Amino acid sequence: MGDDTQSLTVEQVTHYLNENSDFFESNPEVLEGLHLHPSPEGTISLAQRQTQRLHAKTKKLNDQLHALIDNAHANSELQERIHNLCLRLMDATDVASLLTMLVTELKQEFEADEVSLRLFQAGNKVTKLPEFDGNISQLHADDKSLKVFDAIISKQEPVCGRLTKAQKKLLFAEQATKVESIACVPLGHKPCAGVLAIGSYDANRFHSDMGTVYLSFLGDVLMRLLRQYCHPADG
Repeated sequence: MGDDTQSLTVEQVTHYLNENSDFFESNPEVLEGLHLHPSPEGTISLAQRQTQRLHAKTKKLNDQLHALIDNAHANSELQERIHNLCLRLMDATDVASLLTMLVTELKQEFEADEVSLRLFQAGNKVTKLPEFDGNISQLHADDKSLKVFDAIISKQEPVCGRLTKAQKKLLFAEQATKVESIACVPLGHKPCAGVLAIGSYDANRFHSDMGTVYLSFLGDVLMRLLRQYCHPADG
């Protein structure tokens, strides 16, 4: 059998490149594999284009690496803050001091602009919380308004970033339009005992890359502390 492969001549390659002058722009990866030499001063050579592309690629990789390092540092700081917060919450002597400390600490340590706590009551038994100057209220677990949180509650995992208008309205009422980013933490697992929301007026304050393991831990600790006061017979 004969050899069906064909060798391209210099003239054919030259003709193709003349007819397709944007070839290297459309296929920039080809430049990276070429062995090129600098061109005379005052002209832009393929070697320069290759160098520019490699520099751009290196910068992009460096930026991604720095972003990963920054996120790692942010998550480490978040872990330490939540650890210390949980220890202080466990020192609370009653539910009023617990809730006061929770809101105060979240606003100070987490730079939260708004804090919302929605506790769920099941059945006909209602435990009245003490008077408290904060965005804290109780809702029946079957309240239709809670439907907007079905997806978050069913996943049993914190969500960081942006919520829907309906979700923000239920959590922050008149302040809902000001809140741009939120860390939303379900309290416990099935049945969920409530939702804690930490809101910021800064759209970049809470984002999807934030570590949620530590927020889950905060939710579990808070659920157990609240259960001591609201449902002591359940412990």
